[in-house]
Amino acid sequence: MITPTHPGFRIFILGAGFSRPAGLPLASALYPAVKSLIEEKHGTDTKFDRDLTYYLSYCNDCGVTGQTKDALDLELFMSYLDIEHYLRLRGSDTWSSEGNESQLMIRKAIGKVIHDGTPAADKLPDCYYKFADLLSPRDIVLTFNYDLVLEAALTHVGKRFRRFPHRFKSVNTHGGVLDSDTEEIVLLKLHGSLDWFDDSHFLELRAALQAQGLDKSRLHSVFDDPTRYGTKPLVDGLLPPEDPLVHLHAIQNVARYYSQDGGFNAPFILSPSHVKFVYASPIMSLWNGLGRSGGYNLGVSVIGFSLPPHDEYIRIGLHQMLSNYSSWWDSPMLGGLLKDYARFVDYKPSQPERDAYVERYRFAGADRSRFFFEGFGEGSLEFLFNQPRVA
Repeated sequence: MITPTHPGFRIFILGAGFSRPAGLPLASALYPAVKSLIEEKHGTDTKFDRDLTYYLSYCNDCGVTGQTKDALDLELFMSYLDIEHYLRLRGSDTWSSEGNESQLMIRKAIGKVIHDGTPAADKLPDCYYKFADLLSPRDIVLTFNYDLVLEAALTHVGKRFRRFPHRFKSVNTHGGVLDSDTEEIVLLKLHGSLDWFDDSHFLELRAALQAQGLDKSRLHSVFDDPTRYGTKPLVDGLLPPEDPLVHLHAIQNVARYYSQDGGFNAPFILSPSHVKFVYASPIMSLWNGLGRSGGYNLGVSVIGFSLPPHDEYIRIGLHQMLSNYSSWWDSPMLGGLLKDYARFVDYKPSQPERDAYVERYRFAGADRSRFFFEGFGEGSLEFLFNQPRVA
C-alpha cells in the first residue's frame, strides 16, 4: 500500500526511460527524425549536410565503423561537432559561442521532435499524474530529459514546483539567506530543456552593435520581442550576484515556437554528446553541491537511466550521492523514518541485461538497493513509493 503522504526529502533521478511511456523517442531513434526534419525544412544543401559529409569522411579515415548518412550514432556525430566547436578548430569560421550552424540546427530539431511527440497535458498516461501526485514538497527531481512531461503532469495535478535550486529571502556577495518557508517540489533539468533559451550571446551581439552606433532589431527571434513566445526569466525571484542562471529564460508558448519560428536559434539543451558537459556553464548552479547531497535524504530513486559508460561525469556525481546516502543507515530520520532502500527502475527483460545493470550500480551497495526491471509505468509506483523500512 502506497503511503499517500510523505515528508519529502527524497531524490528522484530521471533518464530517458521515464519518458518512454509517453511515446518519446530514445536517443537511438532521434537521428532519423532530426535528419528528416532538417532536410524537410532546409533542403539538403546545408551546413548540416556538409558537416555530415565531413564527419563520415573522418570516420572512414579513422576506422570508425557503422556510420552511414542514413544511419549513424547521433552521440558520436554530436561529439565530433562539439569538440570542433569548443576547441574552435574552425578559427574565425566559428559561428557563435552557442554553437556552429549544424549544432544549432540539430538542437532545434531535437526540441521540435520531442515537443511534437509529447501528448497534450491532459492526455498523458496515468502513471505520470500518479507519480506527480505522490511527490511531496521538499522532494528533489533531477532529470536528464529535455521534455516537459513531468512539468505538464505536476501542473495537471496542481503540485507547486520550481526549476531552479533555491529561493532566497535576500542576496549578497557571498550568496544569500534561503527562503525555507516556501514548500514546493524542486525539478532540476541537468541537461537543459526544450523551452529554455540563453540570452548571453544575444546581449553580447546587441551591445557590440550599439557600441558601433548600429541598431539591428532582428537579432534573435525569442529575445527581440519577449512577448512573441511569452519569454520570462527561468528564476522568478532573487539570485546571488554573477549566477549564470540569470541568463536562462523559459518560453510559455512552446507550441507556437516549434510550429512557427524560423529564426536561427536553438533551445538551451546539452546535446546528446560524449562531451556535452563542456557546455554546462549556464546551468552550473543546478549541479553545484550535488556531490554533497544524499546524507540527509530519506530516499534516492533512479528511473530509466542505465548509466552509459560515456557519462562518466554522471557516475561520479551519483557515486558521491549514494556514498553519502549510506550514512546513518539504521538511524531514525525525520518523522521516525529510516532511509528507504535506493531504488532502481529500468526495462531489462533478460537476465544478462539485469546482471549488467546491477553491476554498473554496484557502488550503491547490494544490501541497500532494490531493483525493478519492468520499466517505468503504473506497475513501478508501488515499488517506488512504498516505504517498508520503518524504525
